[in-house]
Amino acid sequence: MDSLCDVYSRRGGRSGERRSWQFGWLVGVAGLVCWGQAQGAARTEADQIAGLLDLLETETQLATRSGMNADFVPGMATILLGDEMLARGARTVWEALALVPGMSPALEVTGERQVLSRGVGHGYGSGNIKVLLDGMSMNSTLMATANPVLNMPIEQIERIEVIRGPGSSVHGEYAFAGVVNVITRTRERVLGGMAAEGGAQGVTGRWFWEDRARDLEVSVNLAGTQGDGGKAWVERDALDPLGLDGLSNAPGPANAAFRYRALLTDLRWGASFARLRLIDDANGDHFGINHFLPPDDGNLAARQRYVALQLGHRMALSETLELELRAEAIEHERDRDRLFVFPAGYLADEAVFMDQDYREQRYEAVADLHWYGLEGHALLLGLEAAHVEIDEASWAWSGLPFALEPEWLDTARSRRILSALIQDQFNLGERVMLTATLRYDDYSDVGSLVSPRLAAVWRIDASNILKLQYARAFRPPTFYELEYAPAGDLHAGEIASYELGYIFKRPTWEARLILFHSDLTRPIQFDDQGLDGFVNGPDARLQGVELEYQHRFGARFKIDANLSLVDARRRDSDEPLAGGADLLANLALLWRPHERWTAALQLRHVGPRHRAERDPRDAVDASTQLDLTLSYRQVGGGPFLHLGVKNLTDTEVWLPDQLTSYDGVGLVYPDGYPTPGRRWWLSVGYSF
Repeated sequence: MDSLCDVYSRRGGRSGERRSWQFGWLVGVAGLVCWGQAQGAARTEADQIAGLLDLLETETQLATRSGMNADFVPGMATILLGDEMLARGARTVWEALALVPGMSPALEVTGERQVLSRGVGHGYGSGNIKVLLDGMSMNSTLMATANPVLNMPIEQIERIEVIRGPGSSVHGEYAFAGVVNVITRTRERVLGGMAAEGGAQGVTGRWFWEDRARDLEVSVNLAGTQGDGGKAWVERDALDPLGLDGLSNAPGPANAAFRYRALLTDLRWGASFARLRLIDDANGDHFGINHFLPPDDGNLAARQRYVALQLGHRMALSETLELELRAEAIEHERDRDRLFVFPAGYLADEAVFMDQDYREQRYEAVADLHWYGLEGHALLLGLEAAHVEIDEASWAWSGLPFALEPEWLDTARSRRILSALIQDQFNLGERVMLTATLRYDDYSDVGSLVSPRLAAVWRIDASNILKLQYARAFRPPTFYELEYAPAGDLHAGEIASYELGYIFKRPTWEARLILFHSDLTRPIQFDDQGLDGFVNGPDARLQGVELEYQHRFGARFKIDANLSLVDARRRDSDEPLAGGADLLANLALLWRPHERWTAALQLRHVGPRHRAERDPRDAVDASTQLDLTLSYRQVGGGPFLHLGVKNLTDTEVWLPDQLTSYDGVGLVYPDGYPTPGRRWWLSVGYSF
């Protein structure tokens, strides 16, 4: 096999034609690797190739809809590889996103997953991040959330691509505080099993078939898990501050039972492709919809189902013109089954439960036209049309002393969206690329919105990259927010963000720095004063810095660290935004004592998390959690094993609770939401 330096010398440092400077930069890095070898650096050829492959694996379409190395896209991109996420102990997409600078996990009152980006995203029914699954938008129009995707086990994931900050100029609605694209595994043959403390268990399997003569391939990726979720212990619920602790199920465990099932199929025939995603995700009602601890019966009180189909075709109309067509149909169901609402003796003689059914359907068509006819320019014209309608929104109650209307949401609601975007990526010389993007969205129910972006990437030399970006994004009201807006007039929230980024790369290490400032205008939030619906809140501003550092010490040891400092405050009162933390930090130490074995320590620190402005309680305590994982994997197939311990030191970790009320009385968890303590997990299997 040719050495890496042989390959480099044949290239002669020259780049190709279109997107030449991107590949030329990679070749430049290869040149640095060879220079380091000539200086006597103790690295093997395999190590050098592995390092270059790491760079090649970071290509992403998330920021621009065109394949680019993540170092060159506008803004700062993070790519988490599935195998490394497993090695670091992440068990779901939700847990993995905590490894991204500036992002922190949170919980909705009944256990739905949330992710805060740079301090934005805390609150009931809060979806401020665009969540894609293999490029398909999975945010529901009901609440803008995508819980089933966040609960996907890492065993199904090839990689997760993340853009922090606004992304509406490319991805439209809900790309307000960030964009996440979850890429699932294909072209593998694997059988595996999972287990965790408390009786959690699961299976996973992947299979593919191909006919090279017909350029045809089929992939199947399935998983199923269930368990009790770790049973976080609750000492006091909202009945305690009211002096009604005698009615409470506390002390006792939160109902964190869960069940997840998914079947993902991919078909590719030449330039045509089809994707089918069937996901069924259910969980217990955790801390109770009104902050009254539910019974410890393991009831799967909340269930969400996705049926998503995407058809697409790519074609080259000429040497400089490419067209991609996509059509999508997604059905989203969100059901509640005996959701615990009130304990016996609080509102009625018997406990009150609620059943709730909701179903929406979304249809979307997309056309992306790429033109490379002007020297140094890559033009994109995108046209999109989407329609969302509600099929069902009903509920039934047991135990109430009075009757309620059978519908909790106007089923006549619908939404039509027409969108157009134009983007030009053009090179100024060999080292500077400018990206200008403008998107226009017309909503049938909330009006028209414009999202511009202007960015520059300056490749100073093979080691230094400088980035500048200005971007605006919007967040339209969801169906649920429109239904429960007491003022009756709810506008889209907007954000304008300014970013300065710097990347410094060497053959064995790299560092990244990003400074950002964002202005939020009319953000949509649950009214924390009247506690009776959704309103456009006061303007806010975010500013901060994110640092990343990676270092490889040969093939045996790697450090991966990041630090985020953010100051997120309301402009009218200078109070911090609820739910966020000013300081986030991650430190991962990965050690390979043998080519088949990896040991990883993952340290996660979260500073004090802010309460709502009118909440008199102290901030949620800071926490530091340590995870330990031992992994075994053979190159080229065979058995594999991951054995880990979450929260090795059994540290108490609390998440901030959310404001909820009944009849004007605020109901809070006195200490916030507890999380499980130390627990083990296991993932084993065989790759064929």
